[in-house]
Amino acid sequence: MFLLGVACWSASCATSLGPGYVVEKQQAQVSFVSQAEPRIHVIAEYHLKNTGNQVLNSLDVRLPGRRFNPAELTVLWDGAAIAQTPSADNPRDTLLRFPEPWAINSRHIIRIAYDIRSDSAEQRSIGFSADAFDLPAESWTPALPQARGLFGFGGVPPRKWDLVVRVPQGFLVHASGVEKKHSATNVEMEFRFEQTAQDLNPFVVAGRYREARQELAGNQQVLIWSRAEVNSQDLQRAGESLSKTLATYESLFGSRGKSKSPLWIVECPAAAGCFLQRSSLYSSLLYGAETEGSAEMISRDTVAIDPRVPQGQREALAGPALAAGWLGYGQNPGFYEQQPPMSALPSFAAALAREVSSGTQVRREIIQRALAQIPAGASRESNGDPSVLRAKSLLLFYALRDRVGPEKFQKAMQHMLYARQSRGFDITDLISALEEESHQSVGPLVREWIKRPGVPEDFRAMYSQSTARQDSLAQEATP
Repeated sequence: MFLLGVACWSASCATSLGPGYVVEKQQAQVSFVSQAEPRIHVIAEYHLKNTGNQVLNSLDVRLPGRRFNPAELTVLWDGAAIAQTPSADNPRDTLLRFPEPWAINSRHIIRIAYDIRSDSAEQRSIGFSADAFDLPAESWTPALPQARGLFGFGGVPPRKWDLVVRVPQGFLVHASGVEKKHSATNVEMEFRFEQTAQDLNPFVVAGRYREARQELAGNQQVLIWSRAEVNSQDLQRAGESLSKTLATYESLFGSRGKSKSPLWIVECPAAAGCFLQRSSLYSSLLYGAETEGSAEMISRDTVAIDPRVPQGQREALAGPALAAGWLGYGQNPGFYEQQPPMSALPSFAAALAREVSSGTQVRREIIQRALAQIPAGASRESNGDPSVLRAKSLLLFYALRDRVGPEKFQKAMQHMLYARQSRGFDITDLISALEEESHQSVGPLVREWIKRPGVPEDFRAMYSQSTARQDSLAQEATP
């Protein structure tokens, strides 16, 4: 009977096993208002049907997080305002209490509207200006969790739904999904993008950009969006550097897919930068603290680059963000929540790409910058220092690659990503893949590296330099 029930449930039978609902239709609208104070107006609408085995009195909704700081928030249930209270079960959720019980088989519409204002950009959380904006694939839209209770279900988007983007005339627009309609008036353009499960979290990047296209080896196209014209020599150098970087990632992680969709490198909308601090901290280890600016992943195929970075240097700084896109949305929809040491993996991949592009001396320079952040004879308390934790995380990947060898490390990485695609991965998955491919025990090394203070002395000795050089590198890697 249990197997029959599970089969019936998975086949969407008429009889449900618990409380829940289906999303029959949904749409998200993004309108950019550039006059006066720039703002992004978002409307998310969901058409719901109670298909569970009981009436529902409330529903949890996850609203956009603190990074997006939604203002002028309104939540309507069939056109009328509905009471909102913090969820007792999860502080990130908001509990909506219905004015009347939601009967089985009845339909209702939830409409959530809010503004994302440019003042949040001053806090370097999300940046946009009067002529450009971006919404990364990271929880700027509401989410509907499943209904509470045993065998509760719901919140899954329909197979297809629309993301509608309205922007001023003259804007370029790139968004998740497939563009299926485009209309324009004298002052505004509207784009309609069809979303499916393969698109994961929605994103939008738009602005008054100039576009330069670069055809790389292996039929890979790169689109560079910037406010100024890109010098042809800079474009050629960028293409050569990106070709080497992408070849390194394909060798380490495996192919992004058969189609090789284009990649976008977009100048960040905010002149002062629009990146979370986390995106620049590893950059100081890879490039040195004197390198201003950073890059951040917008989606699996799009990177935002700091506009303060000169044109000829942007493709290098885009390396970690491109790797994060390869990992984060090619394989793991939850990559934004990755914790150390796995959060250092994109930067490690970028470091390998820099070796290919600039020579093997880059490896020693990066390792020395990281070692300079970790005191010799470190105390246990040092593991709580974020700078030490980042440095140890980055160096762990070097140590693992040294232990099993480059070829086995590469096979293990691809093994892990294939086995865990679309489900997420953590350090235990990497350990399992490394041990299977190398037939070595690497778990004890990882546990010692993470739990004990400092790094093993044999590793430090292998890459040791003079004390004076260590002090110089410590200053260089300090943001």
